[in-house]
Amino acid sequence: MSSERSKGRVRTVEEGLGRLSSRDAGTREEAQSALEELLVSGEPAARERTARALLEELGRPGTAVTEPLLFLLQRSWWPPQPGLTGLAVQSVLASLTRMDADAPALENAASVLAGVCRVDPFQLAALDGLFQHPRASVRGAMARVVGRLGTAAASELRQLLALLEDEEAVALSALESLAALAPLAPDLTAPRLLEQVRDSDGARLYLALVSLRGLLEELNGEARPAPALPGLESALLRPLTAPEAPIRQEAAALLGLRGPLSPEAIAALREHLRDESPHVAARSAVALVRSGAPAAEALFLLKGQLGPAASRELQEAAVAALEEADPARLGRARGMLEAVARDAAGLTREALFELLGQLP
Repeated sequence: MSSERSKGRVRTVEEGLGRLSSRDAGTREEAQSALEELLVSGEPAARERTARALLEELGRPGTAVTEPLLFLLQRSWWPPQPGLTGLAVQSVLASLTRMDADAPALENAASVLAGVCRVDPFQLAALDGLFQHPRASVRGAMARVVGRLGTAAASELRQLLALLEDEEAVALSALESLAALAPLAPDLTAPRLLEQVRDSDGARLYLALVSLRGLLEELNGEARPAPALPGLESALLRPLTAPEAPIRQEAAALLGLRGPLSPEAIAALREHLRDESPHVAARSAVALVRSGAPAAEALFLLKGQLGPAASRELQEAAVAALEEADPARLGRARGMLEAVARDAAGLTREALFELLGQLP
């Protein structure tokens, strides 16, 4: 007996779009699968007709299938046909004006726009004014779009930084993009990230720390000078006491990038060698080793975390902290690592010997 929901019954885009709004989950799933097949297979002209129909439906004010269409387009519409880039921007923007600033579909909308801008760079210039759009969902999508474009988005950095003063959902999107784009203009981006570290909490603080650490590590890896950041150490001491372990972990790792530390910072990191989170403890230990501070206590902690009697969680925390560090500044750990590596087993042993091979 043939099924009414059989994918084989979906022979046209219009039929698939009609079933995409069905109340039956199976029908919706099969319709989406059939639409995806129409979008990616067949003659170029047929694929373009399919994409056009999907985009026109996405932009229709009364459509009830915005989310599945955006999911389908971001996953399967590549490369966007040049003749449809203008329609795509128009339709995605229409869908964005119907969303909240934290809607899950915002991610897929941004991915579609980024793909369009890769194929047709003119569209990025056409989107410039949308950084000030009255709808937060549109501004948030723009923040995400530029983060996906790499060096092509360098001209939009100032507009992206302005979104750090926007409402929370938009500011978080801007910070996520800065994690990728900050190295394009470190003198411009690093001071703004430091402001976020000083003044924010929660998710915003965490993303600012991640972005700033990624920037400084990339500059260090490329032997590029880091911008002067007066007050960075004192700014990091506050998140080092945050209730959230991931925030403490990032603050400790950043302190390890600063070279010589003040007695206050050394004391704070030593205190966190006893942190309830093994990841915070390990990164505090590595920070002390990297900074040139007295390291006996830190090396003792790492040796315990890496030893054969330690739990898998402890071993993974120590290995992760060491692997993230600059090997050129871990020379003082060589003796400890050689001793531990002899008794280690499995993945921990492999990681330690690989790390030893990188030490000066």
